[in-house]
Amino acid sequence: MSSAAEPVVIGHGAHRYSFQRQWAKLPRHWSFGSANPTDRPPRTALKGAVAANGEVYVLSRSAHPVMLFTPQGEFITSWGEGLYSNFVHSISIAPNGDVYVIDSGLHAIFHHKPDGTLVRTLGTPGMPSPTWQGNPFNMPTHIVFHPNGDAYVSDGYGNKRVHRFAMDGTHKFSWGGHGEGPGQFSLVHFIALDAQGRIYITDREIDRIQIFDEAGKWLADWRGTFDMPSDIAIGKDAMYVGGRDGLSIWSHDRQEIIRWKADEPYQGAFNIHGVWLDAEENIYLAHFDKAVSKLTRL
Repeated sequence: MSSAAEPVVIGHGAHRYSFQRQWAKLPRHWSFGSANPTDRPPRTALKGAVAANGEVYVLSRSAHPVMLFTPQGEFITSWGEGLYSNFVHSISIAPNGDVYVIDSGLHAIFHHKPDGTLVRTLGTPGMPSPTWQGNPFNMPTHIVFHPNGDAYVSDGYGNKRVHRFAMDGTHKFSWGGHGEGPGQFSLVHFIALDAQGRIYITDREIDRIQIFDEAGKWLADWRGTFDMPSDIAIGKDAMYVGGRDGLSIWSHDRQEIIRWKADEPYQGAFNIHGVWLDAEENIYLAHFDKAVSKLTRL
């Protein structure tokens, strides 16, 4: 029987992968979280992003929140120690290579150079906007970038909104609100942007992904196939959704290509918080049990 310690080949056709669940090789005594399973929020690996040179950033709620690895999982360096709250949530790389860390606990977004140098902070750390009132930020969760340099922020646990900002940080507009109807959100957990400018929101707590145009107009409610979808990554070839029910791959017209349940190919294989891709559309996963995995295309 396969185990997490052994790479295993899964999938078929164009989506056949070597699945290496324990991909990241941490320094001795380091962890992507804490040893206490009762910590709240969970102290674990959260999300990552791949730089243009192929190096992989991983964010975790740990003593070393931002870690950098080679594509083979070898540790390079870390930064961000002591800067973020224990509810830091996500990381993203802008088109110019700068790194953004989204901290739900501090209600702020930290803009860094690739070496960790702090450039600016969006929002006032520790000062949330009023819950559900719509102004940035109240527990933001992620940021993605439009080709023109604008940014979309999912905001998040407290605000139930999406905000669009100009490149200089000027707030352009927002949409959303608390609820379960079209264009409303129970939890704006992660956000992604496709090549056509469509916005995908994982509305995790009510088992759906909502789709909008770049102006915030509601387009579709994608549901019926997910159990707490946590994150979505969109590539040239397909879309990749991770959640409590495992990992699934979809065509751009939302037809299922392949799916692995949470306990396939072995018990506890997929326990996903974050999903991201590299240029070859290899898949990286951050799991709730403090593992970071890689699915390498064969």
